[in-house]
Formats: sequence, structure tokens, C-alpha cells
Amino acid sequence: MKVAAPALFWLLALFLACSACLVTQPLQAAEPMLPVPPVRPEMAQGVALGLHFQDPEASYEGYLWEIARTGADTVSLVVSWSQTDIRATELAPRAGETPPDEGVRRAIAAAHKMGLKVLLFPIIMIERRGPGEWRGKLAPSDRDRWYGSYRSFLLHYAAIAAECGAEQLSVGSELGTMQVDGDRWRALIGEVRAVYGGRLLYSANWDDYESVPFWRELDAMGVTGYHELVRSGTTTPAVAALVAAWQPIVADLRRLSGLIGRPVVLTEVGYTSQAIAARHPWDYTRAGKVDLAAQERLYRALYLAWSEVPELGGLYLWNWFGDGGGGDNGYTPRGKPSEKVIRHWFGAEQERAQ
Repeated sequence: MKVAAPALFWLLALFLACSACLVTQPLQAAEPMLPVPPVRPEMAQGVALGLHFQDPEASYEGYLWEIARTGADTVSLVVSWSQTDIRATELAPRAGETPPDEGVRRAIAAAHKMGLKVLLFPIIMIERRGPGEWRGKLAPSDRDRWYGSYRSFLLHYAAIAAECGAEQLSVGSELGTMQVDGDRWRALIGEVRAVYGGRLLYSANWDDYESVPFWRELDAMGVTGYHELVRSGTTTPAVAALVAAWQPIVADLRRLSGLIGRPVVLTEVGYTSQAIAARHPWDYTRAGKVDLAAQERLYRALYLAWSEVPELGGLYLWNWFGDGGGGDNGYTPRGKPSEKVIRHWFGAEQERAQ
């Protein structure tokens, strides 16, 4: 087919313009390959899964199958009771929030069916909160009554953990103002051990793990990993800067682990898919624009900072429950670039390549 000379001229001009555009546009630098993960059979490679279904017949098998496919060997099953406010003295199951006991049993059985070990992880929810109020700031009007109610809560789940063969149990999470009562907690831990024979840990908040006086009564030192890796700005920096921010944190947790003679377990560590996640990783209430790349950078930095730390006895990535995918700005890594980092860390990618 013949092309007229003017048409040839315009085709050539268009080609040259596009070529110039390609040359002058800055190329997006590809993230470097992550190093091969070390073989750490003693370290729990875990993912958290909130149990939110209210139907006792509801199945978590789909989520658990996805978690197992990442190479994870353990799942943290998160359950909750509630108290009305931080001054309340009674805890109780809450409709619409507390999973039915039969649903918890089914989830543990399903996890074991998938080849996953289980950490049963009970937490307290606060129904009415004022500014700065959360479970780390409990101030019960009658401390004795609160501990009596908490004992019922904890022993309830200890019995389920024993009945269903859960391999680990958390005795508490982020209870900063209450965890200072060493004698009370030692007594509680003793009662739990009387009915449950698995491994026990406690989950201290990321900024309040030094005040726990009962670490040696447990099998591991659990700490949430929501450390603020940047102190200002609204963007997530490059991976190298994030790794550098982790270094003093890692060093301090290694120091305390050596002092008390217990491994560190990051009981919750994760990031929303938002640009500000590095600054406020603990804040689940923010509803910013989706930024999958920011979440991936934070996961890559987590891997580079922690994967070869010998004191790390386990970690639980927060939280698989959720829609996932490119339109999800929440914590779940499912269907996002962060999932590939997890698969690399937990060995799923290596297994697939063999």
C-alpha cells in the first residue's frame, strides 16, 4: 500500500516525538532482589487472622488455605471480649464482635487441617473511648474485680486452646497500665499452666515492653511491631532508610532478650496500604489513598531488618482478614505486592522454583 509523502512526514515526526518522550522520562528504579532467607526452623513464621464471623458454621478455610500457601507454618487466631470503657471492671463477649466458641474451635481445626500451628490470641476491645483511651490505658474503678473478670476471660480461652490442641496461647495484649502488677500476673499464668500445657507468651505494646515484670514466667517475650519508623511527613521513605530506622529498635529488643533469656516474638507487625503507614503503623482508623508500594517497602524493610536476627523466635504479620487486592488500603497483604515479600521470606517462592 502506498503512503503519501505528507503522511510519511507526520508518521516520522510522531515516532521521533515518542522516542524523545521515552528517553526523557525518568525510569522507575526496580527494587533489588531480596537476599535468600536463612533457614530458621526454630522461628515461627506466622500470619494473624482476626476471627470476625458471627455464624458458628462460617468457614475460615479459604483464608487459612491462602495463609498456608505463603509458606507460613503458624497462624495467630485473634479473638476478643469487650468492656464498656477503660474504667469498667467487667469483660464479656460482645455480639457482633466476639466470635462464637464453636467458630473458634472450627477455625483451630481448619488451621491444623492445613498443616498450620495455632497461636490463640485473646484481646480486649473497648466499646466507648475518649481521646487517648484504649486498652493500654485501662483504669478500672475496682482493680480486684477487673482481675477477677479478666481471669474468667483468660481461662475460658485457655480451656479452648487445651481442648483443641492449640500450640501457643497469649495471656494478654497491650495492657500497659495493668501489666505492672507482677504478682497478679504470675498467679494468673500459674492458673493457665494448670489447664493448658502449650507455650505461653504475652504481647507488650511496641513502646512499653520494659515495664513487664513477668517475662521469665513465659516462654517468649512478645512485642507488637508498630514502631514509628519516621517521625514527620506523610510519605514512606526508601527501603534503606526504613532498615536504618529499625536498627536501634532491633538492638534494644536483642538486649532485653539476652537479659531475660527469652526469644523475641513480634506478635503483631503490619502496615496499612497507605503512604503514611511508616509514621503511624498502629493507627487503623486512617482512611488515606491506597498506596501498595508503600506497604511493600515496609515489608521489604521488615524482612531485611529482622530475618537474620538470631533472637527472633517468631513473627505474626497483621492481618490477613480483609478484601485485599489493589483497591484495599487496609492492613491485609493478600493479593498485594507485599504478599510476594511474605512468600519469599517464608520460603514459598523457593519451593515453587525447585
